[in-house]
Amino acid sequence: MKSGEFYTVTSLNRHIKEILDGEVSLRLVKLKGEVSNLKKYPSGHFYFTLKDKNSVISAVMFYNDAIRIGFNMKDGDEVLAYGSVSVYPQRGSYQIYVSEIELFGQGALLVELEKLKQKLKAEGLFDENRKRPIAAYPESIGIISASGSAAIEDMIKNIHRRYPIARIYFFPSLVQGSAAPKDLLRAFELAKSYDLSTLIIGRGGGASEDLNAFNDEALVRALATSRAPIISAIGHEIDFTLVDYVADRRVSTPTGAAELATPDKREIYETLNENLERMSLALQNKVHTLKERLNLLAKRAFFIDPKSIYENKVRDVREYRVRLVNAMQNSYLIASHEVRSSKQRLEALSPFGVLKRGYSIMTDESGKVIDSVNKVETGQNVLTNVKDGIIMSRVTAKESKKNG
Repeated sequence: MKSGEFYTVTSLNRHIKEILDGEVSLRLVKLKGEVSNLKKYPSGHFYFTLKDKNSVISAVMFYNDAIRIGFNMKDGDEVLAYGSVSVYPQRGSYQIYVSEIELFGQGALLVELEKLKQKLKAEGLFDENRKRPIAAYPESIGIISASGSAAIEDMIKNIHRRYPIARIYFFPSLVQGSAAPKDLLRAFELAKSYDLSTLIIGRGGGASEDLNAFNDEALVRALATSRAPIISAIGHEIDFTLVDYVADRRVSTPTGAAELATPDKREIYETLNENLERMSLALQNKVHTLKERLNLLAKRAFFIDPKSIYENKVRDVREYRVRLVNAMQNSYLIASHEVRSSKQRLEALSPFGVLKRGYSIMTDESGKVIDSVNKVETGQNVLTNVKDGIIMSRVTAKESKKNG
């Protein structure tokens, strides 16, 4: 600059801006930092700062770029920002104009984990109606955990203490590290070949990143096919993995898993004793009731004087017999009288009764009654029925009776 020349504030800021804008290396910067002082304006623009341990830089992300952010950005997020560095002339401050931004490290993993969680949830793998009750009195309990860990020792100890008759099958596996998901899947496939009442998948506490093996998609899908109900005991109370969501029940500690998987033998003994007392009391009440009924029966006449009751019954039978015989005789006499009367009436009306009174009945040879001279012919054979036989005759002549 020549002597006597000077910059105005505006011209200096513009000059610096031109220098920065002309620097190729600043046109596309990849910057790692922690988000702070995030402000989201109604216009849709984001203003924030990116910082590390020693420094900060202002950042802006305009609406058209901000709407493409794939996560809910907030203060404290560790991110990778892509953009260009330039000067805001009005304030004379330089800042990064961010065009793209993504979570860095564990934050990015959390985003992917949430996507996987929503995917599996939409498929119904976490539905409550899939959850099965844990066996109340298990015959066999399977455990998938790390060999020699405090978790497996704690679970075995508590299962033996609470319910020693349960058989325990241990399927050792890695529980953290890159090889852990496949090893857990292998252990589960082995456990599936056993007839288990309950299956526990557990490990001791650890940092959240140590639990990533229990977020493996293949493992979660496999566990959803388990015949035995699953108890997950992974991490701490605040740490949830996808295995926790697909499990039938979730507890925060190995001790809790052992307690959930088994009844307490002391409680069983107490229940048995209570049932025994109830049965004994019920039996005593039944015996007492039967005794009272027997006492009432013993006071009845049958037990006091059975002989007199027997004699009374014999007397009653005799009386009933006499009454029955008399009734039968009376019925016979009445019936006999009615039969004789009916016979007499029938005989009085019968044609044979007429014969006894001196009358006769003439018929032709076929037995047809002849009641008119017009019904016979001269020379015809006729039969005359009288009271003691039949007279056979031949008609030699016939004469009609004149009326009047």
